[in-house]
Amino acid sequence: MREDIPTFVAQASHPNFGEQPVEGRIGFDRWHMHFESEFGTCQIPIPQLQIHKDEGKGEPVCFTDPAQPDLTVYTYDTRVLGLRTLLDAAQTRVQLQAIHKQGETKRAIKITVGFLVGCVVVAILATASISLMVRVLVARIPPKFEKDLGDKFFAELQSEETFIQDSNLQAKVDLAVTPLLTSLPTNQINFQFHIMETPMANAFALPGGHVVVTTGLLKLVDRPEQLAGAVAHEIAHVTQKHGFRQIISQMGPALLFQLFLGNQGGLVGALGAGSQLLMTQGFSQEYELEADAVGWKYLVDSHIDPRGLIDVLRKLKDEEDRERIAGEMEIAAFRSHPTTQKRINLLEEKWHKLKQKSGFIEFEKTVTTR
Repeated sequence: MREDIPTFVAQASHPNFGEQPVEGRIGFDRWHMHFESEFGTCQIPIPQLQIHKDEGKGEPVCFTDPAQPDLTVYTYDTRVLGLRTLLDAAQTRVQLQAIHKQGETKRAIKITVGFLVGCVVVAILATASISLMVRVLVARIPPKFEKDLGDKFFAELQSEETFIQDSNLQAKVDLAVTPLLTSLPTNQINFQFHIMETPMANAFALPGGHVVVTTGLLKLVDRPEQLAGAVAHEIAHVTQKHGFRQIISQMGPALLFQLFLGNQGGLVGALGAGSQLLMTQGFSQEYELEADAVGWKYLVDSHIDPRGLIDVLRKLKDEEDRERIAGEMEIAAFRSHPTTQKRINLLEEKWHKLKQKSGFIEFEKTVTTR
């Protein structure tokens, strides 16, 4: 090769060089690419030169010639791609542009993927941070505020609905829920149980411990375990403070952060302003499923057959299906909950995984009021 031609360290494989690639140098003039080594030389005409490079760090630049299929020359010195000789020749210039474009496309894809992954990570961290702040704020709610708010709501409910003082019905409620109380956390909540006269099968709990069971639900259930299951779910909403968590979560990041850094008074004021939502909005699917899981744990810890919760859900689903067919949907129980069948399926999985499936309380009476 001429001394004025820049050369690059390269390797070549060809039957004439033996079984292993040999090391040498390559150079380019106006008409040919030349490879020289101590084992021999070869050349490829520029118009026939095929240039290949896989994207990736450390991948070589390969040169081939369709007229010499047994010859491959390659170099790891990527400066060769910037040679004026190759850029001036139309045949090789198109190939170099394609290689450059391929590299840019893959880099753009990597940048885009990296950006999206970064956004997902930021979103996950933001969600985790908000969830943590919500739980911290909920823990700051004074028990007296929670009780006073629940008392206020229950007083309003009493003025609008009919509550009955039937000793027989109350005894049936007490029979089902008394064992359940032994497994509840001791967090200053004194649960009180009330019976509301309405044909709608329903149960719900207010902040501070007021638990309401309707006569419609009492007629729907057959066994104390079923009533205990429905009540355990509603009590879980209170112990996990789902109502307050939902209100705080909807306040927005800016206000949430301000409350997190502020004092208890600001939190109480904000909750007071939005407290009416506790009575008017349903819980999210996340909270409903959590109430099922926590209520299930309360039942198991109380030695109450947790399948009662599954049974009452099946009954509610049957009622929902009948109301849906009739086009009325007057049943109120779990109206805002996730699909009832989904909840049943998840609880049945819990039953299959439960290690101790015996030793439950044997109730001597039923809750039937038909």
